[in-house]
Amino acid sequence: MHHLFQKVSLLFLACPAMVLGQTAKGNYSPLPLKDLSSFESSAANWSVQGGISIHPGGVTKVKTSPGQGILIGNPGTALTTKLKASDLRLYVEFNVSPGAEGNIVLPGGQKVKISDSSKQKIADASTSGYIGQFPTQNAAKSPGLWQTLELSYDASVAHVPNSARLNQLSLNGVTVLETVYLPNSKTATEGQPLSFEVTKGSIAFRNVGYQLLANLKPLSISNLNYKVYSDKWDAKEYSALDHEGKAPALTQEVTNGMREFHLVYEGDMDVTQAGDYIFTAIYSGPVLSLDIDGKNVLAAGESTSQETHMGTAALTQGKHKFKIYYSRFPWRPSALGLRVEKSGVRPYDLHSLSSLPEPEPKPYISVTPEMQPEMVRSFILVPGEKYKRTHCISVGSPDGWNYTVDLNRGALVHAWRGQFADVTEMWYERGEPQLLFPAGLKVHVSGRSSIAVLDNGNAAWPDSSNINFLGYKIDSKGYPVFRYAIGSATVSDALVSGGNTLSRTFKVEGSPAGSLFSLLASGKDIVEIEKGLYQVDDRYYVQIDKKAKAIVRPAGDMKELILPVSNMTSYSMFW
Repeated sequence: MHHLFQKVSLLFLACPAMVLGQTAKGNYSPLPLKDLSSFESSAANWSVQGGISIHPGGVTKVKTSPGQGILIGNPGTALTTKLKASDLRLYVEFNVSPGAEGNIVLPGGQKVKISDSSKQKIADASTSGYIGQFPTQNAAKSPGLWQTLELSYDASVAHVPNSARLNQLSLNGVTVLETVYLPNSKTATEGQPLSFEVTKGSIAFRNVGYQLLANLKPLSISNLNYKVYSDKWDAKEYSALDHEGKAPALTQEVTNGMREFHLVYEGDMDVTQAGDYIFTAIYSGPVLSLDIDGKNVLAAGESTSQETHMGTAALTQGKHKFKIYYSRFPWRPSALGLRVEKSGVRPYDLHSLSSLPEPEPKPYISVTPEMQPEMVRSFILVPGEKYKRTHCISVGSPDGWNYTVDLNRGALVHAWRGQFADVTEMWYERGEPQLLFPAGLKVHVSGRSSIAVLDNGNAAWPDSSNINFLGYKIDSKGYPVFRYAIGSATVSDALVSGGNTLSRTFKVEGSPAGSLFSLLASGKDIVEIEKGLYQVDDRYYVQIDKKAKAIVRPAGDMKELILPVSNMTSYSMFW
C-alpha cells in the first residue's frame, strides 16, 4: 500500500575475519587509540588491540590480536575520555558481539545506545541509536560487521534551560533521529568528558573522531562585484549585460526581480585560519558554479527546489579570489545561497537571509509494503556510474528485506533492510529524474549480471551476460520470480525474505552451452568464516549449503565469490 511517508586477515578457516585498527576518517580530529592514555583512568574490562574477530552467530569466542587502534570493552567500569567537549560532532565505528549492549555517554550525560539489534523488527529503546527517542527505523548491522555512528550535538540550547539538542544522528549512513531535545543530567557548557560503557557482551570501537564546534567565522567575503545578464535562461554563453554594481552581501536580489537572468559575482575570500573548507550551495536554477583562485570548487546542474550541493577547497591564510555563476529558471522563484564550514567551526551563511525565499513544500513520498510485497519499476543510478539504469525493478517485503534488480543484465544491484522506497523524485510533480532511492540500510551487491556461462571457474566474469529477460511470474506469497534465457536454457530467479535473511534460488531448465555460475559477491575481502558462511568486507554475509563448492577468486584488486548453478541452487544474504 502506498503512503506519503558499511584490513582483513584470515585467522583460521573456522574463525571470523580479524579486523585491524585504522585511523580516524573525514574532517574529524582523531581520538588516539595507541593505548588507554586518552582516558582518565584504565580499567580491567577495557583494552586496546590491533584486531578483533566476532562470529555473527556467537559460535566461537571473540578473538583479538595485539596492536593498536581498536578499543575493546566488556561489562564493568565505564571509560571516560580526557577530552572535554560541549557542542560537538562525533564519528565512531563500532562492532558488537551477539547480544551486546552498551552506550556512548555525551557531555550532558545523555546516552546513545549501542547494541546487537539487527534482528529487531521495530525500533525501540534497545535499538542502536536510541537516545531519549526511538530511532525512526532500525539501521543496525549484524554482529561482526563494523558499523558507523555519526552525530551532531549541542550541549546547551538558548532559551531552553537545562536542555541539550541532538541535531542529527546517522547509523550506517541512515539518518534515524533529527532535532531531539534532551534533558541535561550535568552542566556541559564548560566542557565535560565523553564516556564509553558496556553492559552486555563485547563492543569494539575504532576510528573515533570529533569536532569541537565553535561559533567562529574564519572565512568572510569582501569587495563583492556583480554583473547581471539578460540572455535566455538556457544560454550556454551570455553577453547581454543588463546592469552591474557592488553588493554588501551575496544575494540574488540584485537582479531586481528579473524573470530570467545570469548572475556573476566576483570578490575576495578573507581567510583567517588555513584549512579545508566545505562549501554548500543552496539554490534553484539550471546552473551554479563556484571557482576559487581560478579552480572550480563546486559545479552543479539543475536544481528545482533549493537543493544543496557541496564542494571542498584547501585554503591558506589570506585573500583568495572567487567567482560565482548563477542562472535562474524563469518558472521558479530565484534562490541563491552559499554556506561554509570547516573542522571545529559551525556551518554559517555567506549570503543574506532574504536571498533564499521560503522554499515550496516538497512532500516525502514513499512506498510501504504492508500485507504483501510491493514492486516498483524505476530508473536506478549506481554509485560511480554516469548513466541511469533504465530497466530496473525494486521489490519490498512487509518484514523489511528489499532489493533492486537490473532486468537487462539479470543483476542484483543492491539490497537493503528497513523502510522500502523513497519515490519522491519519481512521483512528485513531473517526476524528474525518475530515480528510486532505498529508504533503509543499503548494501551494494554488484552492477554485473548475477548469472553467466563461463568456460571454467577461472574465466573472467562478464560485465553483462548474454541473457535475455523473459518476464516474471508472481509466486503464492506475492514475490516476483524472474525468468531469463541463456542459450537454450531458462533460469528462474526467486528472491524472497527469509525472515532474518534475503534468500535467493535459481532453477535451471534445459542445458546451457557451458558451465553456469552465479556471482554471489564482489569485494576487497571475502573471507570464509566457517564452512559455507562468507563475510564480504564489512557489508554483508553470504550463507550457502555446506556441501556446495563455492569459489573465492581474485579479480584485479578485488575478489569474487562465485557458485556453480545446476538444477536448483540457493543461497542467502544478511547484514
